[in-house]
Amino acid sequence: MEFPLPVRVRWDVDFGGRVGRPKRIARQIRGIAPLFVDLRMEGDRGMAELSAVFTELNKCGARVGVTAPLSPRSVAAVRWGYPIDLVWSIGAGGPFRGLLPEGARAVAFTPDADTIGALPAVLEEFAGTGARDLHLPNVNAIRAVAAMGHVPIPAAGQVREACEEIARAAIDLAGKTLVVHDYFLWKALRERFPAAVGDRIDFAGCQAGSSLVHVDWDGNVYPCDSLPIRLGNLLETPFERIWRSPAREKVFAAIKATPGACARCGAYSGCLGGCRGLAYIADGSLDSPDPSCPRGAGPSAQGARGGTRDH
Repeated sequence: MEFPLPVRVRWDVDFGGRVGRPKRIARQIRGIAPLFVDLRMEGDRGMAELSAVFTELNKCGARVGVTAPLSPRSVAAVRWGYPIDLVWSIGAGGPFRGLLPEGARAVAFTPDADTIGALPAVLEEFAGTGARDLHLPNVNAIRAVAAMGHVPIPAAGQVREACEEIARAAIDLAGKTLVVHDYFLWKALRERFPAAVGDRIDFAGCQAGSSLVHVDWDGNVYPCDSLPIRLGNLLETPFERIWRSPAREKVFAAIKATPGACARCGAYSGCLGGCRGLAYIADGSLDSPDPSCPRGAGPSAQGARGGTRDH
């Protein structure tokens, strides 16, 4: 299903100490009246913009979520009283339980090629916190390319090894919820934690460039944070014009087509080709299979190339 405008916007407000023109970007996002806006704040500069950004987005009634680091400014934001869904970003560097503010409801951990080995430890520690939800998003390709020049996509073997270790551990997630973005990781974790992971009701496949859009700290627009194809810039072109451009329509058509390598796969009706962004990064084509597919149709993504492209 194609949406005339995206209903969910993911926006990296800051990155690496860089903040673009957040008020102007927020006004552009407000203009399309999305239902949800997910803000990613990397540091204190981003958190300093939260008040102005929220004021703009609140004018269109969007439900605002914020993924923030465990910094003093971010923790102080809990006391500001904004009606936002706050998610605390954690890394693979060590224990986080003692750092979470009182009443923390959700944490987020990105299981990429460099960090997925820590997933069993993260799950075990999460089980002992008062937080209810653990978000496991796909790697943010836009940030990864900017920071490292490549995208550390976990290979199918890495996902399998991590899940096998989790299956051997006595981790109790009763009363908890795992919000898993990647289809193949979701499927593997559901075997161990069916109640926490739950079902994907009426899964419609990749939503990049349709109901979902990503905006980076400089106002550049992408179909998704996992798909580094630049469609335009909100500081140069109105949002609606970018969304109705031939470039966006071309990407949408390619995403909705069945990947050639998946055409004869009996499991396609479940995964619908998986993440088109990860496939594009791994092989340079939206017609390629998801590199996390355990059937091994795609190449290993350990050394997935980086870079963004303008279409």
